[in-house]
Amino acid sequence: MTRLLVAAALTAVVSSAAAAQSVPVTISEWKVEVRDTVRAGTVTFRVKNEGTMVHALHVEGAGVKKETPQIAAGQTMSLSVALKPGTYEVYCPMSENTHKMAGMKKQIVVVEASKKGQ
Repeated sequence: MTRLLVAAALTAVVSSAAAAQSVPVTISEWKVEVRDTVRAGTVTFRVKNEGTMVHALHVEGAGVKKETPQIAAGQTMSLSVALKPGTYEVYCPMSENTHKMAGMKKQIVVVEASKKGQ
């Protein structure tokens, strides 16, 4: 019986890990590069700062407001967020949003997890 419970628990962990999606993001002066559409669920943004100054990534929409700490030039950081279907804005919040105003922003659309081709 114990083996059966352990097997069931491991299957649940593997299934939830497989459901999470990894989305690469590149930030630099003055742009954010990320795909336009992602599936609903847990999304891990892998953020690489290819710029020459400190940046960060903020994700906002559908009740979500999360951001990375500051990311030094040449460094990479991950941010995991549970996203529901809807439109989100991703941007650099540095310097009282002056980076965002300079063009470091992009909208992404989150679609139902069952949609194919995303």
